[in-house]
Parts: sequence; structure tokens; C-alpha cells
Amino acid sequence: MMDNRGGGKAALLLYILVGILAFYVLVKTIPPYMYYYALDDEVAQQIHLSSINNDEMIIGDLMNKINDLGLPITNDDIQLIRKDDGSVEIKLSWTDEVDYGCGIKREFPFSIDDSNRKKGK
Repeated sequence: MMDNRGGGKAALLLYILVGILAFYVLVKTIPPYMYYYALDDEVAQQIHLSSINNDEMIIGDLMNKINDLGLPITNDDIQLIRKDDGSVEIKLSWTDEVDYGCGIKREFPFSIDDSNRKKGK
């Protein structure tokens, strides 16, 4: 007959290691999504203020937020289109790379296209 002593401890240790690994992956993966939502909110705010601000002010404010977040976006990556009715469309995209260590990296592509968002909403 086999002795199963220590089997429960090994399983517990395995569960703890998997839990720590899952937590580490989440900690590394969540910030790019938080930055995306923060920039999306800033774009919505700039569209709301588009009747007051000119195009240079809008892009300047967006670049300030982008620099604060440390995103790899330049002025050339931002498309700002002012329509005849005074509304503004803002489009931009970027890829954020997450380094998980041990040579494991993953790219997360993000894009914001506010052509469907209405001014003032």
C-alpha cells in the first residue's frame, strides 16, 4: 500500500504558487487597460470642450495626459478632424508592451475612435 503523506502539502504549495503567478500576471496586465480608460476619458472631455478649445489646445491637453501616463504616442499618432457642424472626431491607436520577465513579453493593441461619440455627451 502507498503512503500519501505529504501529498496534500505539495498540492497546497502548487495552488499557492499558481495563485502568486496569477496575481503577478494581473498586476502587470491591468495598468495598460487603466491607462486606456484614463485616456479615453480625456478624449471624451476634450470632445466636450471642443467648442471652446482650438485644435492645438486639444492636442496639447491630450499630449499632456499621454505624457503623464507614459504612453508611446506622439502628436503624429493623433487624428483630429473638425467637422463643418463644429463637432470633433479624435482617433488614435498605440501598442503597449508588457514585460513579464524571463524574456516573456506581450503586446496589447489599443485604439480610440470617437467618430461615434456625440459632442457634449
